[in-house]
Amino acid sequence: MMEDLKLPDELRSYLRKPMGKLFSGEGIEAMKLAKEELGKGNLIVVGDESYRNALKLGLKPKLAVIDYKVKREEIEEYELSGEVRRVKNPAGWITKQLWDAIHEALNSEGEQVVLVEGEEDLAVLPCIIEAEWGDDIIYGQPGEGVVLVHVDDDAKFNAGSIFKVILSKDEWLKK
Repeated sequence: MMEDLKLPDELRSYLRKPMGKLFSGEGIEAMKLAKEELGKGNLIVVGDESYRNALKLGLKPKLAVIDYKVKREEIEEYELSGEVRRVKNPAGWITKQLWDAIHEALNSEGEQVVLVEGEEDLAVLPCIIEAEWGDDIIYGQPGEGVVLVHVDDDAKFNAGSIFKVILSKDEWLKK
């Protein structure tokens, strides 16, 4: 059984680097560039600005993980598309509740939203692990643009390697 996991401070700078292809630009312009390279699999979007821009461009994400925050500042609530699961997840953590909600959403029919009370800052990692090969994940890279991760062997290996390094340290704490 997975426990709630806390990100060690030493890995914060490493995880600030894009985990896929960075599309530079502001908001919807960066999303337009990423849209051109989407595959035929499911689309997963992490972050409110990325989700709203995806919807504006007519994309229908299988899963969106949001927290009603942009750059850690609260934003006004907006209409969500699909079944909504509410979870708690503090900044710098990956809770079992968050991971389970991502797993359940990706194994459910229709569009799904995981609405996080707290932060969705690390949700990309369980999304990569839980996604199917061929799916795409888009998330915002603050101040730079959006990142597109094609879920393939390399993406799965990289995400798994991050967890292996983290779990080999005593820094992951039980909450």
